[in-house]
Amino acid sequence: MTRRTLQLPLSPLRGLATTALALSATGLATQALASEGYKLRQSPVGVFGGEMAAPADNPGFFGTVALSVADIYKVVDGQGNRIGVPARTVPLPLSGPTKGAVGDGVYSLSVPTGTIDFSQRQNQVNLLGGYLTESTYGGGHIAFAVNLPLINQERTFIAAQPLGTVTPTPSAALPAALRGAIGQVADAVNAQVQAGVAAQSAAQSTKVTGFGDAELSAVWVHHKDHLKIAAGASLFLPTGTYDASRGPNPGFGNFYTLRPGVAVSYSFNPDKPGESWTSGVTLAGRVSVGLNSKNKDTQYLSGNYVYMEFGAIKVMGDWALGANVLGIQQFSDDGGTGAAALTDGNRYRNFGWGPFLSYKLPGKDAGFNLHYSQNFGSRNALVTRTTQLRFIKAW
Repeated sequence: MTRRTLQLPLSPLRGLATTALALSATGLATQALASEGYKLRQSPVGVFGGEMAAPADNPGFFGTVALSVADIYKVVDGQGNRIGVPARTVPLPLSGPTKGAVGDGVYSLSVPTGTIDFSQRQNQVNLLGGYLTESTYGGGHIAFAVNLPLINQERTFIAAQPLGTVTPTPSAALPAALRGAIGQVADAVNAQVQAGVAAQSAAQSTKVTGFGDAELSAVWVHHKDHLKIAAGASLFLPTGTYDASRGPNPGFGNFYTLRPGVAVSYSFNPDKPGESWTSGVTLAGRVSVGLNSKNKDTQYLSGNYVYMEFGAIKVMGDWALGANVLGIQQFSDDGGTGAAALTDGNRYRNFGWGPFLSYKLPGKDAGFNLHYSQNFGSRNALVTRTTQLRFIKAW
């Protein structure tokens, strides 16, 4: 493995604008798959869905339940290639077996690069609840929200590495006893390497179920005519199930992430459907920045990152069809224990896109959103395809 333990941890819907903007500004919809473990505390699945076309804010309580099924099918390095077991050179301890005739480190075992067959199935339920104030502050309401995910992970991890060879090649002029001793030591070291690879596969291939990290958010929501603006911040708490010695973990680790952000949406002629091709169309964008503290268990510091997302939706009665595209880019290097050996700062990058279909329950302040997302252009990251069904309700 490279760098560190791989922890491979989401329409006129009237009255649902509060939920949409709270999600859009702070990214609450899915806490999914920190640069630690080839991931960040930022979902590689877009937040925008049918809610972004909601024309009104309803003061009071709101909630969302999201079910996500993610297929994480590969992990890539800084060049976008699948990660593998790194090549290594192991000095052979020969002074003892040869009674000092050959010193330690004169010969080494050169072990070639190996492969990793990786896949992970992740089922996740996010429970989000919040409250939008009736009073206004600076022309906008304030939404408070809590998001808690329950995550089930099942990982298959098969590492393989070819046997190493002795370098330099022992000369034929060496006495047969010395050549035999070198070969025996090389065989023993090869066995140790293979045992380590097998142990790593066993430690990573496991199932785990538990709560993820809780997210607390406060968002200022301003709505005037066709324009909606939401600005706020989320704080992620290390409340999730986490074990630094294990592969998959529902929690991201023993550190905090502060993520301020802003979202803006604009609806074209929402009250005049059919008059032009733009009628019923809403465009939206959001940007947020993630600021990480150091993991107290591993002393590893994941770099900070920026997140951007753009979405468009067309409302047709109670149905709406749209799509979004997103980008996550780490802008500071990883640090702390183990980071000094990194050559590229281990900066995470991931893009994603996908369509969504929304349906508003007639006469209800409730609706469903079905979303598919696919990652691309990934660097130092998990690559996933995700299907998410979200139910949104305002009270």
